[in-house]
Amino acid sequence: MPHSHRSTARPAHKRRLGWGLSVLAGVAVLLLVAWWWALPAYIDHRLSQMLTERSGRQVTIDDVTLTPWRHQVTLDGLRIAGQADTPVFASRRVVATLDWHSLFDAGWRFERVDLTSPRLQLIWRAGGEWNLARLFGGGGGGGSAPLRIDRLTVSDGRLDWINRRPDAPLTLSLKNLDLEARHYDNSDDRPFALQGQADWRGGTLKGTGEMGFSPWTLDIDLDADQVPLTALSGYLAHVVRAEPSSGALDARIRLRSGRASDAGTQVNGQGGIEGLEMHDPDTDQPVARAERLAVEGLTFASARPALTAERVSLEAPWLDVTIDERLDTNLDLWQPPQQTGAGGGGSGMHVAIGTLAIERGAVAFTDRHLPRPFALDFAELNGEWRQIGVGQASAAQLTLEGQVAEGSPLRIDGTFDPLGDALNGNLNLHFEHLDLETLAPYLREFGGYAVERGQATLDLDYRLEQGRLRARNHLVLHRLELGKEVDASATDLPLKTLVGVLKSEDGTIELDIPMRLPLDDPGAVDFGSVAGQAIREALENLVSSPLETLSEVVGDGADPAADGKDRGNGTADGSDQGDEAQGEGPALYERARTRQ
Repeated sequence: MPHSHRSTARPAHKRRLGWGLSVLAGVAVLLLVAWWWALPAYIDHRLSQMLTERSGRQVTIDDVTLTPWRHQVTLDGLRIAGQADTPVFASRRVVATLDWHSLFDAGWRFERVDLTSPRLQLIWRAGGEWNLARLFGGGGGGGSAPLRIDRLTVSDGRLDWINRRPDAPLTLSLKNLDLEARHYDNSDDRPFALQGQADWRGGTLKGTGEMGFSPWTLDIDLDADQVPLTALSGYLAHVVRAEPSSGALDARIRLRSGRASDAGTQVNGQGGIEGLEMHDPDTDQPVARAERLAVEGLTFASARPALTAERVSLEAPWLDVTIDERLDTNLDLWQPPQQTGAGGGGSGMHVAIGTLAIERGAVAFTDRHLPRPFALDFAELNGEWRQIGVGQASAAQLTLEGQVAEGSPLRIDGTFDPLGDALNGNLNLHFEHLDLETLAPYLREFGGYAVERGQATLDLDYRLEQGRLRARNHLVLHRLELGKEVDASATDLPLKTLVGVLKSEDGTIELDIPMRLPLDDPGAVDFGSVAGQAIREALENLVSSPLETLSEVVGDGADPAADGKDRGNGTADGSDQGDEAQGEGPALYERARTRQ
């Protein structure tokens, strides 16, 4: 009997044990199913909470999918709220391969994060801080939970870099961005490595270097290929008032900012622009173009705004220079907007160029302040302008040769700095056999007579010292013949009589015209305010109208009593120029300061 009792008790015990194990297994399965069902929601909640605390912005995730055998979490529709309906960050899909310790330890660690079609608004605020510094840096809320990503990849992304530090915010947008970043750790102030490329307004931008958010650090090498120059319009507006209308940029630069720089934002490199054209923003008319502009040794620093270049080369440049009806010129388009006057005495950016090289250049000069507008073309300009804007008295040396009008040789050499603090310099301009009919509008306005024919060889020596001009102008007039008088009030001298007296046997006239003018005090100039303003504008902008100056100096320098005698001895049409005119020769020589 005992044996029989033990035999029946043992199967019952086994059955109870089996039932218990089955119940436990069922509970385990149920717990596993519940955990499996709740885990995505837990990840969604924890990620959203962490990102919200760190960014200070509302974070939403449309869907979370868990793939445990791959250690992957997939987030669909991740968004970090921005202003209005535009998020500061959004990604169609995020696939993260995580370390499972992240489920139990503080913070998150990902072996890899892949972003598909993300969009990021990185905003540099007026105070110098970044909009997402709390999220990506180490000083955010939520106890500064660590966030580590060993490798992050971006495909088909978009980056909008918005700079709100200037008065007018600037935006740089990159599309089709492919990027890889390694070893990001917000608990470490060391920057992370990154490399990538993107579409920049139809061109290509490639970069490699390192970056950090807290503290802000950027040190990256960039290659720009066929980027439209208009993409940089906002930044160029701080350098010159003229705006680009066309041009493709190729450049190799190094960009540093934040902790990587001791001078604010720094740019170093070189590059070139093909098919450059600039226009006047007020009239939208072209004011300059060049087949190619090349820059070597470029340096920019924002802390104390300065832009320098070792060498700038211009191939086939063309420049429009205009004097308008009010005697203003358009050359202020090539100065920073903050600067005023030719001396650059404003508080804008300092600009300096080691060498400006010009090859096959051209200038279209137009003077619209005359009753009959005057136009003159300079062509085949070749030369160099050295040490512009360096602030040394002996700097800014200019050597330039070319042609004016229809093949008349031109040479300019000397020193003059258009970016200097004061008007200082010494320039010599030499024109060979310039057709006087080309200058007919000036002679008609200031000489009082139409020009029938003639040529001029001009040696113009301009010395500028602290805003005062000392000029020695030597003119040789060849075969000058004047037509009828068109303005009897243009000069007090009988111009036809003067021409007849001064002509040598070979039909030439040589004139030396010395001048001393206080360019900083127009009221001290003897001759009319119009001529004084024209001369000042011309000198400040390297535009010369020597015959206009000559006529005014000769006219206002004459003795009134003698003028009356001269007018009595010569007729208006110059028909009476015999012995009487020759008898007046010495007086006319003295009054005009001429020499044979």
